[in-house]
Amino acid sequence: MTDNCYNITKQLAKKLEFLSHVAKYIEDARTAGDSKAEAAWIQIRTDEERHAGLLRDLLISEVKGNKL
Repeated sequence: MTDNCYNITKQLAKKLEFLSHVAKYIEDARTAGDSKAEAAWIQIRTDEERHAGLLRDLLISEVKGNKL
């Protein structure tokens, strides 16, 4: 695996791990009645989903280009 492919894979895994937890952060903010924190977590989730998609697309390009 190339360094570039490794970096893409590692960062995608980190994004996906975060996304697996963020619903709990949103719920905790909602339970606390903190609408500002809730909105911030929702925005962060949206951004991280977009970033994960970019990394996924890069990884697909690496696989298709046999750059592993």
